[in-house]
Amino acid sequence: MGSLARLLVTTLLMTTIGCAPAPATICPEPVAAAAPAPGPAPVEPAATAVTASSTAAEVVQWINAGDGEGLFARFSRDMQQAVPLAQVEPMFASLVAARGRITGVAPIEAGERSGRFRLIAERGEWELQVNLDEQGKIAGMLVREPEDSAPPLVRSAPLGLPFRGEWLVFWGGDRKELNHHIDHPSQRRAADLVVVDAAGKSHKGDGRALTDYYAYGQDILAMADGVVVTVIDGVPDSPIGELNPYMAPGNMVVIRHEGEVHSAYAHLLPGSIKVKPGSKVRRGQLLGACGNSGNSSEPHLHVQLQDGPRFEKSWGVEAVFAEAIVTRDGAAAPRKDYTFLKGDKVGAPAKGKK
Repeated sequence: MGSLARLLVTTLLMTTIGCAPAPATICPEPVAAAAPAPGPAPVEPAATAVTASSTAAEVVQWINAGDGEGLFARFSRDMQQAVPLAQVEPMFASLVAARGRITGVAPIEAGERSGRFRLIAERGEWELQVNLDEQGKIAGMLVREPEDSAPPLVRSAPLGLPFRGEWLVFWGGDRKELNHHIDHPSQRRAADLVVVDAAGKSHKGDGRALTDYYAYGQDILAMADGVVVTVIDGVPDSPIGELNPYMAPGNMVVIRHEGEVHSAYAHLLPGSIKVKPGSKVRRGQLLGACGNSGNSSEPHLHVQLQDGPRFEKSWGVEAVFAEAIVTRDGAAAPRKDYTFLKGDKVGAPAKGKK
């Protein structure tokens, strides 16, 4: 961040507000999942009643437009004395230069006269805090790094695929329309995988029984050498179409790999897990079988890499696979350094062929 942006952070002070609690970890699933929480509210002009929320929306407009005079006019007299007009517009320019235009604003916690807000920019986020006086003037304001600012996304060392045969990437990728896990820190590059037939169906018959699903009972494999740190077993499979959000990952294995990267394999079949905490595993070793435990609407594998052992305290890492046969748009081709992408059918190369 440039010196002017730092000046904005250090000069425009406001009363400290307590942090909102971190969001609970969830594991969104392929179909019949609960509707996602509403996204950031669009930037709108202030309504007739001046509130912290309406002021935050105006601040975003002033930042994007470089309108220092608009913001300065809303400062209280004390703020105008503390922050001269000549400083405000360069501060705005520095913020936009650092992360681009602000595209949305979402409340963290907001009352009538004070609030904290996420500012979603083109290349990252800021946190905005505002305090209003009794006349609706801005008596305090702070723009700073988010308290839980996401670290840069890193890619893993080349891995092996976590399954045998060919699987379909139902959710996977780097955009919301491709991967509805994106908004959850540890799941930002997670993938949901199913097995489909030539017609693209994930089950035979009417799909009412778990055993109708081609993924059900399939072997799940370790993606790299490591040490097992977590095993959850005993969570029953959910009937088709029913979710278990109270034990969202269901039966799960978490493995620690070199460099503190951890892999997590969720929704496993109860009683199928072959490893214990502390076990050393090799790439390609059998961990358990695909099931429908936890917050899962049909049998599938939820798999992810993260930078720590706990879902709720980790950041997602992009899984990179050394080699795979990928069918995309009807054409199959070998790929190296492959990452999961929604719609791909993915399988391991035949032995002896690369």
